[in-house]
Amino acid sequence: MKPFLLLLATFLALPALAQDFSAFEKRQFQAADGAVLPYRILYPKNYNRSQRYPLVLFLHAAGERGTDNEAQLTYGASLFLDSLNRRNFPAIVVFPQCAPDEYWTELTPEGKSWRMPFNAEPSPSLQRTIALLGRLQQGEGVDPQRIYLMGISMGGFAVYDLLARFPDRFAAAAPIAGGGLPQLAPLYAPNTSVWAFHGAKDDVVPPALSRQACEALLRLGADVKFTEYPNVKHESWQPAFSEAGLLPWMFSRRSAADRRYQRTCFGQANKNTYTYATKNGESLALDVYRPAGDTARNRVTLLYVHGGGFSGGRRDDPYHAAFAERMARMGYVVVSMSYRLTMKGKSFSCDQPAANKIKTFQAAVEDIRDATLYLLNNRGRLGIDPNRLVLAGSSAGAEAVLHAAYWRDNNLPPTSPKLPAEFRYGGVISMAGALVDTSLISRRRAIPTLLFHGTCDPLIPFTAASHHYCQETEPGYLPLYGGYAIAQRLRSIGMPYFLLTACYGQHEWAALPLSDFVDEISNFLYEDVFLGNFRQIQLRHTQSGNCEFGTLPPECEPRP
Repeated sequence: MKPFLLLLATFLALPALAQDFSAFEKRQFQAADGAVLPYRILYPKNYNRSQRYPLVLFLHAAGERGTDNEAQLTYGASLFLDSLNRRNFPAIVVFPQCAPDEYWTELTPEGKSWRMPFNAEPSPSLQRTIALLGRLQQGEGVDPQRIYLMGISMGGFAVYDLLARFPDRFAAAAPIAGGGLPQLAPLYAPNTSVWAFHGAKDDVVPPALSRQACEALLRLGADVKFTEYPNVKHESWQPAFSEAGLLPWMFSRRSAADRRYQRTCFGQANKNTYTYATKNGESLALDVYRPAGDTARNRVTLLYVHGGGFSGGRRDDPYHAAFAERMARMGYVVVSMSYRLTMKGKSFSCDQPAANKIKTFQAAVEDIRDATLYLLNNRGRLGIDPNRLVLAGSSAGAEAVLHAAYWRDNNLPPTSPKLPAEFRYGGVISMAGALVDTSLISRRRAIPTLLFHGTCDPLIPFTAASHHYCQETEPGYLPLYGGYAIAQRLRSIGMPYFLLTACYGQHEWAALPLSDFVDEISNFLYEDVFLGNFRQIQLRHTQSGNCEFGTLPPECEPRP
């Protein structure tokens, strides 16, 4: 064991950039055996002990062992000192320091497999840390359902150790460059969400140790993610800490017995089809997906509007159905609706007069309102919470739901359906959508808004530009404001938003979130809609590509 740990200590004892860590208060905890555990603690701004806050326990690597009560902050502390993170994720953050002659948990390198014995008693330093955690839970404003674990290298191994010892205690864990015994996965798989990270070229800790632990969790149906960085060696905590989705993911998890809205908790979904309106002889239907065997009556509901340029697309497309079933198995009610395809057989590009495009938006909004009225009138039978009815749409459907969310009655024909005066949507999700005017969004009318958009979308502008980038001299010239512009508007008026900027992304972002970014959708629905938390979050996803249309915002500029 010693040769490995000496190598690890040498590797991690690199000097960090000087930073002010004084916000982490210096403390010492005297354990029952008389030994002292140094630790640093960061409190939320305006901390009030009578309130309840998440607690993050961070376990450092071998190179930061000691008694100086400083070294353990070398890696990871900056993440929690970031001003935006402190505002969006107020939490109690604890960095204990392992004794210089001890380790968090026992490890013996043996080729690619290693020995990681699970001893009856934890190591002395880990035992003191467990006792410290208990003391903090008793004496501080800790939310017992939101206790999180993070650890790097030696600390990553300890994360898996603690999960096995206390399978009901931690809501989420992020082990980095560590490893766990696959045989212990059944202990904590039902209760704890895990997002593990590792460098594929790690020459200190074999990446297989993370892979095997996550594969075991995946086979057990756990809420698990694994990110492996192809060209990264042991220092995988560096890209992991840069993952914009890490903290939103972690702080959205809770260790409650009922995991509704956080993970799959129902075996299957039931689907029923209803006609919500008949217009010009055309029956308009919606499919309602509900969790099978669910007894809840007031559930967060997602009303989804498909894309297709207002000329095609189907509510029951297998791709949409798979998304709806997946969300319903998490406890949501998902409704996928048909609407009038007023551009069927027609162009919706630069040769289509802008006035007709506006009429197309209006017709879609009318249908969304009729579907909404049907759901409100049948909320008891369908188990819908009328205060948490969220609109979602892709491409043309995203344009439709944004206007349905923010247009008033006077923006529609006088004969349009009217929603109840007291009603407002619980939120809106736009996947490559846009609005005709961001001034429609006021502080009084703003609702939680999740925006996915590719910066190089050639059809619907990411920022402010004309629809399909038509020229002013063309009939179809219609200024629109895409996801980035909408987020800027919400930010300027001090209202919540969640923007995922897809650097170099194009119009595929109208569909991609339904399969690849369901975690971000459920995170938004749970945190922003169900819990009503105020957040202003910007995530960045970078892909290869070129921009024929659009411009790259500062967020997409290469990082040093």
